[in-house]
Amino acid sequence: MAATAAMALRGLRALRHDPPGYAKQGARRTTFQSALEQCEQFLAAATDTGYATRPVQLFFALSQAGRAIVAASPNISNQTWKISGHGLTANTNAAVAADVTVTATKSGLFPSVATALDIQAIVADEPVMLRKLWPLLPETAKVPLTDDVLTPALLFSQDGWPRPGPFAGAEVHWIPHRVKELLGNDPSQVKVHLDQYPSLRGSTLRTAKPLKVLEWRSAGPGLSLEVEWRSGSPPLAFADNKTLSDLGVACYRSADDAVVTPAVGSMTAGLHPLLALWAVLLALSSLARYEPASWSKMIDIDRSAEANAIEHLLEEATATIPTAVLHLLNTFR
Repeated sequence: MAATAAMALRGLRALRHDPPGYAKQGARRTTFQSALEQCEQFLAAATDTGYATRPVQLFFALSQAGRAIVAASPNISNQTWKISGHGLTANTNAAVAADVTVTATKSGLFPSVATALDIQAIVADEPVMLRKLWPLLPETAKVPLTDDVLTPALLFSQDGWPRPGPFAGAEVHWIPHRVKELLGNDPSQVKVHLDQYPSLRGSTLRTAKPLKVLEWRSAGPGLSLEVEWRSGSPPLAFADNKTLSDLGVACYRSADDAVVTPAVGSMTAGLHPLLALWAVLLALSSLARYEPASWSKMIDIDRSAEANAIEHLLEEATATIPTAVLHLLNTFR
């Protein structure tokens, strides 16, 4: 993890001399360079500090990286790239971290980053609990915050992965064991469950012939199933080639790190893991800053059931932030 983060930071430093997209000149270039410098310094501070204050440094590292993304994005005009406000608020009046709620606003940095990346943000004025956002982070797959997760981020491996190109089938991994326990081998019920993931709604489940039952496979922290895209009606149903972009599959930390996520609230697309991480870190940093006594209890590894998951995420985020930001900035080239 440390080596990956170091390489990503080196890549971000290289971008400051040769910025991508619309950050090549003028005030946008200056903001891009300064924001990435601050991002790097906040990350360095986060690495050297304890869990009591680490979410504060991590949130501001990601926030400043977001300013660099906005400055570089061709999707943001020269009239609208200067942003003020977080674009998110947190209600920290909760006994446990899972019950903290985050609410997006119509303006500010959070929705602007979503626009810059051409992805959908959490719908404004719809509060979302951390227990819903936390599982959308692939980093949490093996160390969940709560034990009732049914719709986490799913690893997506298209046919032919990792080679780029159109595909008509894929395998989705990390489906919680509880889904199989609840729904069994009924393809129709499992498909209803998977339809909570907008990227998978147009697919059908591959089944074992001639019984047409699901073929569950063990995969990492969960189970795997195969899906496919076909057009026409059986028996004349033909492969219908798709791309990751067609389906809205999120590439998180690299071009071949593909995940699908469920829609949150009244969203029509899955929430990109970067925005989920943004919302989670905003909530944790708000707890650390404004509710220090409550935060101290939440990160007490001897007494808090959530502490291990919080520690794990705060460790992982130090590598995720530079890696994901570098990947996303390179898409503007």
